[in-house]
Amino acid sequence: MTILKLLIFCLILLPPEGSGERVKNLMYENIKSTSGCYRRLNSTHQIGCSSKNGGSTGIIHVCKTHKDLTFILEEGKGKTYIPLLPAKLFNVDTLNEMIESKRVSGVMLYIHNVTLESLGHFTHERQCPNPYTSLNGSCKNDSEWNPYGTGLLYADIPFPIFYTDDEQEIIKMTACFEQYNNFSFERQAERSLCSLEMKSFMPATTNTVTCQRRSHVISSTVTFCDPLGDKNLWVSLYPLVDGPNKNEMKPVVDNKYIVIAAKLDTTSMFDKMPGANSPATGIVTLLMVAKYLKDILTINMLREAKTNVLFILFNGESYDYIGSQRILYDMLKGDFPMKNSDVLPKIHPDNVSLFIELSQLGNSKENQLFVHYWNESKEIRSFYKKLEKNGQPHLYFQNVSGTNGLPPASLHTFLKSDPSFPGLIIADHESSYSNHFYNSLFDNSTNIAYRYYDTLLPEYIPKNSFQQFIANMSEAIGKSVFEEITKKKYTGNASSDVVLADELLYCYLENPNCRVLTATQQDVILDDRPLNFYIGINGVSNFARTVTTLALGWLTGDVIGKSNGNCTNIPKNHVFQYYNMSSSIYELDSTVCYRLSIHTTDAVSPAFIIPDYDWASGEFSSWTESRWYEMSARLFLKPSAAHEQITIVLGLLSLVFSSSVVYFVKSKSHLLFTPIASAEGLPNC
Repeated sequence: MTILKLLIFCLILLPPEGSGERVKNLMYENIKSTSGCYRRLNSTHQIGCSSKNGGSTGIIHVCKTHKDLTFILEEGKGKTYIPLLPAKLFNVDTLNEMIESKRVSGVMLYIHNVTLESLGHFTHERQCPNPYTSLNGSCKNDSEWNPYGTGLLYADIPFPIFYTDDEQEIIKMTACFEQYNNFSFERQAERSLCSLEMKSFMPATTNTVTCQRRSHVISSTVTFCDPLGDKNLWVSLYPLVDGPNKNEMKPVVDNKYIVIAAKLDTTSMFDKMPGANSPATGIVTLLMVAKYLKDILTINMLREAKTNVLFILFNGESYDYIGSQRILYDMLKGDFPMKNSDVLPKIHPDNVSLFIELSQLGNSKENQLFVHYWNESKEIRSFYKKLEKNGQPHLYFQNVSGTNGLPPASLHTFLKSDPSFPGLIIADHESSYSNHFYNSLFDNSTNIAYRYYDTLLPEYIPKNSFQQFIANMSEAIGKSVFEEITKKKYTGNASSDVVLADELLYCYLENPNCRVLTATQQDVILDDRPLNFYIGINGVSNFARTVTTLALGWLTGDVIGKSNGNCTNIPKNHVFQYYNMSSSIYELDSTVCYRLSIHTTDAVSPAFIIPDYDWASGEFSSWTESRWYEMSARLFLKPSAAHEQITIVLGLLSLVFSSSVVYFVKSKSHLLFTPIASAEGLPNC
């Protein structure tokens, strides 16, 4: 009975259910505000990073200089390390050193208090972006478009890479390193060391073809990778149909179209893609041009000229022009702007009289802009002269022939299909990018010298501000388009709204919960941080696209009456939608009923919808993203080898002792536990 009481007492002392998990978690401290590099694949190879299944661990070492990194790679006594590395040390040579040493199991990149001036440049895109889907000869060997590009975005890296910009987390990791690691390096193996665990396992491998085949072979419900994709946006300046009611609507046929386009996405090694110069400046300029043309062009002018204006935002252009490839594919099949529609007209590339693409526009020097084209034509030459005239005295346009190459842009997709396609690109660079942080987490508002003025008074925004530059540019483009359509010079007094430019830039670069989003009167609350312009995977909502859809619909919509409950109850169809929205950026509380003709189309590569597509052809983009289930980093103390050995020995001894006790108790149970006699008598047989 004494032994029984002892066992019961021990059971009482056991922690309650679930405490074991809490004790285990006390061994780790989460590193917040981190983001990781993840794996993508195309038809030939895989790129990006992945941890081991279950996580990668290593001893943390703060590397303030390249000498610190060399020390752990050549003289470190630990098995594997995770260096805490400043952004300025992250380059091709450093990464190759870490890979070849086989002593690095991960990298924690920190970017706190980093200035763009101190970095100078930081872009891990290729020097010639989208080389396999751009025109041959469009990127010259002696003049790459992205001269500082390292190409690390397309490297296959055998360990995880995380970054953090949280000051407290950087201090936490540095303090742990100083307390446990930063002394007696020759005796590190004899003591517990501050270490990191990184979890970012990516199950996809090899290439898109292999990944999809594995998914289908293992299970119809198991997917290892998903196609990159989202939605393209398009809207016409005025409706593409005639008729007030759905049953009476007829398509407006035999029209020509001037297309004003921009890209909607960017990319980066990490899941932080502010995209200030690329693509935000192009998007904002497109929105400003749309608003200005809505103010100065009437529907009667367009009908008389038999011309309309299409605004198109292509999504996924950073990955071999996904969006423009899909729209061109749909056009050639007769499925643009909408498949199986007997109301909207079919738009073919031959119906496009002029294609104007707005590229990077945020790093212009001395208000100079460059007009790039591949093959000069009468339409391009004529439009350039209009730009040159309408830009003065604020802007200076310079034409750049295709003999000097053609910067990466959606226009490449259409020119590859038809070399005579009439298109041009307006950009802030001539022979190489002015943006030295292209496709990186440093392409932020500082990169384009943007400052939010938070005012509804235009005179409070300086004439030399970036907002005024955008307003001047949109006005010059708008007047040139007006002249191209009407064959007359614009003589009105309308000007591009610099306050609207300020608010639009604020929406994209600092806080999407802005006046423009308020004006759309939609019940949408977004995170109070810059929008992420990564295309993502098909089927996942993209907030940058949501904000752009609402803004473009509002700026090009037609007011049909006063705001009331019946506005949103008007039957919607695939041509129009109806919303109560603010009458202007200056009168957010004054709402009216708008008729919108904003539309989306799939921005998924044709490669994923063509039956038995030949993946070896390289005709279409084939990018996918690996699925992942956890992206986390945790700090912990890794015990010394002697400590681990003692733990194993004690564990084995505990196992032997407990097994012996169990065996003893079981074998002697008839002596230890007296059976209780039955109170009833024996049965009378």
